[in-house]
Amino acid sequence: MKYYFEKITDHVYGFLLWDESWNSYNNCYLVMGDNGYTLIDSGKEEHFDYLETSLAEINLKKDEIFAFIATHGHKDHIGGLSFLENIKSYIHSEDLSLVPENLKTNLTGTLPDNGEAINGLEYIFLGHHTPGSVALFHQESGVLFCGDHLCFFGEPLPNEKVAGNGKEMKDKYVKFISEWAKNEEMRSKHHFELFMQGLKKLREIRPSILCTGHGVVIKDDVDSFLSDLIQGHFV
Repeated sequence: MKYYFEKITDHVYGFLLWDESWNSYNNCYLVMGDNGYTLIDSGKEEHFDYLETSLAEINLKKDEIFAFIATHGHKDHIGGLSFLENIKSYIHSEDLSLVPENLKTNLTGTLPDNGEAINGLEYIFLGHHTPGSVALFHQESGVLFCGDHLCFFGEPLPNEKVAGNGKEMKDKYVKFISEWAKNEEMRSKHHFELFMQGLKKLREIRPSILCTGHGVVIKDDVDSFLSDLIQGHFV
């Protein structure tokens, strides 16, 4: 199984695993706060062993994680919850219906729509990809975790690096949004205006690094990328 575990900033680690069944990288992140590490998303249940092996590289045991937060309730983001029964675990209440019954007992809390921080993370309600999807912002490092509101599903890692400029991926995404904006049927079917509302919320934060649910972490020109996506709405 091909996977990467790399330090993105002094406070953030990224775990990216190539899921052969989906032909995509699935991403999880560790963020250091005042109370220890928070795990953002946990991958599929069958891949948790690889995440746990990566945690051992920084001498971290799963039971030492302070909290787990899911950006949304899809199985590639909450599957590892089955192994996190002894830590604080959160998801937005609107996504509880997506969580299998056997995992709900491991959830200790739900997220409100906006604002309050858990271990230094601010969360932003988006509600587009799933009814309860959220983004998380770590102000100290300027890192934004946007789940699948923006992601590079099915895309390779440029130059086999977890983080970088990702220009080709960004250009493809801007083109996709521009085409989506022009198609009235697709705008309605896939709730384009709700997507744009979320995108504008993310840009208002002015992140310096963008960590998505799938694929490369964007470390350069994040604001320009988000601006280009929003401008694509008007093309």
